[in-house]
Amino acid sequence: LFFFPTRRSSDLSSGINAEYGGLSDVMDTIKHHASELNIAVVGSHVVGSIPLQALIKAADSYIEKEGVFLIKEQQKIRFIIDRLGLNSVSEFKPESKVIEYVLGVNRHGPLQSSTVQQFVESVGARTSTPGGGSVSALVTALGLALGQMTGWMTYGSKKHEGAEKTVTSVLPVLHRTIDQITPLIDADAMAFANYLVAQKMPVTNEEETLRKQEALEEALLTIVHVPMKIMELGCGCWSQIEELTANYNSSLKSDLQVAIKCLEAGIWGAYKNIMINLDDVVNDKTKQEIAAKARKLLESSETMSGRLLASLEK
Repeated sequence: LFFFPTRRSSDLSSGINAEYGGLSDVMDTIKHHASELNIAVVGSHVVGSIPLQALIKAADSYIEKEGVFLIKEQQKIRFIIDRLGLNSVSEFKPESKVIEYVLGVNRHGPLQSSTVQQFVESVGARTSTPGGGSVSALVTALGLALGQMTGWMTYGSKKHEGAEKTVTSVLPVLHRTIDQITPLIDADAMAFANYLVAQKMPVTNEEETLRKQEALEEALLTIVHVPMKIMELGCGCWSQIEELTANYNSSLKSDLQVAIKCLEAGIWGAYKNIMINLDDVVNDKTKQEIAAKARKLLESSETMSGRLLASLEK
């Protein structure tokens, strides 16, 4: 405990292992004991730098306690800076205090980080990647993003006050799924690149031939896994889109319709990528299981899309 006469305040120094205890737990404990001594806690500050996840974890804790509706990273950072009083001693600048921001860690792949123009040009270039798999991932994410936009434009509207409960349950799911799908734009391209590497493996003897066959099979299954993940994540959001169609801002009808068609198209594209690559998979049992699962997801998607579009036309 340190006393600063010029500030007429004291500092309590605490080392925190974010893996075992959160910032919010420490702050709440300090406030509890301070209140017993009739002492006010005016804020806190970070010495050195701090992991991003520690701030997000603390923000999520207060968001749950206070019933606040926040889902974006930057919103959560601003929120926890306020709740922990991180500006009380000196300005807390995330770009110089959060480890990931200081290091300039790029959590997105090159395709995901590219501009729209760059991505379109790369798709249209004379290269095998990015191809249908990456485009399917993007189209699926765009469909969900339009659904998210519809939710946000419905939330807080006096004309749609009854939709607030629906929107607050739907938006976090769509936001989280978009974050899971967008990395698959790069993952699809990388999976195909690995397959090309396996194709170039030498086959000068029986051992090398066997090793190449195993590498090709593994690479093919990885290529199939990425679009399967797109299908699973996309189909997992149909129920949320359905909830929106039952209670949404009607001025966004066309946006919601486009969202549904994009989601369906992205899932369909992922299905086609699975089926064309399954042709080269050697293990028949694995091939049949994957094909059956993909067909089931596709049928479910087409059914939901048709039903929701029909309901919007009424």
